[in-house]
Amino acid sequence: MAIFYLCLAFIGAVGPYSFLGQFLMTHGLNFTELKTQLWASPVSSFFGVNMIVASLVTLLFIFSEGRRLKLKGLWLPLVATVAVGVSCGLPFFLYLRRLTLDRVITADNPQAVHEKTVK
Repeated sequence: MAIFYLCLAFIGAVGPYSFLGQFLMTHGLNFTELKTQLWASPVSSFFGVNMIVASLVTLLFIFSEGRRLKLKGLWLPLVATVAVGVSCGLPFFLYLRRLTLDRVITADNPQAVHEKTVK
C-alpha cells in the first residue's frame, strides 16, 4: 500500500504542475493573471475555495497525526501540500505514515511480518 501512496503523490505533483506549466508558458510568472483566472467564474471559484479548505484540513491532519506518530521527515508532506497541493501532500504523508506504522507493527510483533506475507 505504501508504494501505491507514493505513486499517487507523484501523479499528484506532475498532474497539477503540467497545467501550471501551460499557464506559465502563456503568461509567465504573472500572479495578477493567476488570481484573475482562479476567481474568473463560479466554477473556478468553487474549485479554488474547495482546495483552500482541503489544504488547511490536510495541513492540520499532517501536523497533528505526524506529531502523534513522531513521524520522521514530517516537513516534507507539509511542504508538498503548500508547494503543490493536497493531491501531492496527502498521499505523500500517507506513504510516510504507512512506513512508520509498518515499522512499529514489526517492532512490536515480529510475528506480524510472517502474517503480513502469508495474507
